[in-house]
Amino acid sequence: MPDPRTRLWRSLGPRPSRNELLALLGILAIYGLIGLKLVTDGAPLGHDEAVYALKSRQMHLGGNSAWYWNDYRSPGLPLLLQVTWLIRGTEPFLRMTVWAIGAVGVALTWLLGRSLFDRGTGLAAAAGLAVASPWLASSTSIWPDVPSAVLGLIVIAIMLFTSDGERASWWILAAGPVAVLAVLVRYGALIPMGIGAVAIMIWRRRTVLRSIPQFVVLGSLVAVSSLLILMVPGVLGTATSPLSSIRTLQAENDFPITQGIRDYIEQAGFILGGYAGLLLVLGLALAALYAIREPKRRQPWAFLMWLAGGTALVLALVLHGEYRYLAPVYPIVWIVAGWGLAETARRIPKEVGWLIGLTLAILVPLNAVSHAGSQTELLAERFGDLRVVSRAIDSEHGYEDCGIITSYIPQVAWYSECVTRRFEEVPVLTSPFFTKPQADYMLLVTGGKRQPEGDSLAAYLAATDGVFIESGDPNAGNLEFAVVYELAGEG
Repeated sequence: MPDPRTRLWRSLGPRPSRNELLALLGILAIYGLIGLKLVTDGAPLGHDEAVYALKSRQMHLGGNSAWYWNDYRSPGLPLLLQVTWLIRGTEPFLRMTVWAIGAVGVALTWLLGRSLFDRGTGLAAAAGLAVASPWLASSTSIWPDVPSAVLGLIVIAIMLFTSDGERASWWILAAGPVAVLAVLVRYGALIPMGIGAVAIMIWRRRTVLRSIPQFVVLGSLVAVSSLLILMVPGVLGTATSPLSSIRTLQAENDFPITQGIRDYIEQAGFILGGYAGLLLVLGLALAALYAIREPKRRQPWAFLMWLAGGTALVLALVLHGEYRYLAPVYPIVWIVAGWGLAETARRIPKEVGWLIGLTLAILVPLNAVSHAGSQTELLAERFGDLRVVSRAIDSEHGYEDCGIITSYIPQVAWYSECVTRRFEEVPVLTSPFFTKPQADYMLLVTGGKRQPEGDSLAAYLAATDGVFIESGDPNAGNLEFAVVYELAGEG
């Protein structure tokens, strides 16, 4: 009979009932339907989305990625996206691959919620995350944030499950390969995973002291693997080490240390907006009250609050702020809020609880569609015309058989399938990245980023040989107007 002090996994609570599993499937179905709506709305790719989509296409079809891919980007997401190309490598399918990984995050939130608290908490937490706008928007974009956050959540779950006892199980080493995979998907995944590991070791410090070998081996495995990935160019075949490239990028941007905090304050309307955001704030407040009154639940509550707060703070201090960067935080805060909401539901009359629950089950998902969809509308407004003119170029050429000068390098490259190059202060029409000695097109965007001006613009326009296609209204205020010129001397 195995020693209960060294059992392999933490108890997941009572065996899931049929109703609990049906409820979880219903939550995943709601998440899936909202995500499907966001994906099929067909928003154009943003800058980073296009970079990862291009890299996945280059891995599948071959070609040169040096003109759009930087060593500070981790290659794990394009590798994961290779499965998409077995079906169809278009942006809806690429986005749906990330969306599927986001569903795993919802299920993990349920698992951790019921493990740390109870079944009601698990379902409430999963339901909240499933309709949370920042999670939905991040899960339906070709970004590495949700995949790395889900892998990091798996690491935390393994460490929690295997350290519940007098000694940690050697199964805790299973967290090592998952952690390394998370780093390959997003180099920054080390930050939330490291904070999570420290929080677990503080909470389970007595177990840690009795399990020094297990934690030393795990820590060494992750540390050595991560250092090799980040500091040795040959490991991933990069020209410079990823760490060196990241430092160069930080030096170029030179953000003040408080930039991330200010950014998140500005984005609070989206992060905490909508009906789901109100429920999150309410649930967190209720959980704090219950933690004061219930000492037995205070420990997991404190662990999760320190984990969420520490992760959010460190991320805000080391990076500028984008809501997707907080992907590792959302499942954690929803577990806490889920406990507050589930505990409240148990304390009110059953009939009232059912009425409130059914009302929320209808209104919150509907609100989530429109609230999360605001990001889709923003992308359509900003890049819709860019997509139109780029696809027109694609209809004239084959894969990478053309060259375009533009400031929207990855997006134009994805939709046109051409090699793209940025504008220079002194007009240059040749590039070692073009397959032919001269560019074929120049794409200007009125009101767009990094457009040539003055003498530089005049020199570029002097090299053109007429307009190929244009899209948009040049008098539409903030809406961008895209126009493609054919360059003289096209080969």
